[in-house]
Amino acid sequence: MAEAKNSFIKSKMNKDLDDRLLPNGEYREGINIQVSKSEGADVGALENVLGNIELVDLKAQSDCNCDLTTIGLYTDEVNNNIYIFLTDYNETLTSGYNVQLLNYSSSANNYIYVYNTSSRETNLLVTGAFLNFSTTRFYWRNCFKINRNFIFFKSFYF
Repeated sequence: MAEAKNSFIKSKMNKDLDDRLLPNGEYREGINIQVSKSEGADVGALENVLGNIELVDLKAQSDCNCDLTTIGLYTDEVNNNIYIFLTDYNETLTSGYNVQLLNYSSSANNYIYVYNTSSRETNLLVTGAFLNFSTTRFYWRNCFKINRNFIFFKSFYF
């Protein structure tokens, strides 16, 4: 099998072309990478992201006898914190579901945890059905804002 070697000087992702037709300097997909936010000469460069290692079992820590799904993550690089949003509620599986209504369940298990990568400590920030999380709404990195110990977030439906 032929081996493809490529430098990524253009730093351009191109998902439109076939793998065999990609020009040098472009890539098709990146896994466990992020764009560097440094202010030095390597600003905008791709760097490896440590991942795919279970740091803590949040289901066991929550004492929830349910099937929790991670619906959002936010990394606060200044304070070395990872905010994790979890729920077991899927509004489309409830009786009387209407896509045009705000579907709420008082029995939903919703959690926001914070994991500090320096101290390796996990803390529960808030839990409750009032968070109104659902596995049909996801929280992406650009949906978060942390300001003076307040977390602001918004969801997107898929």
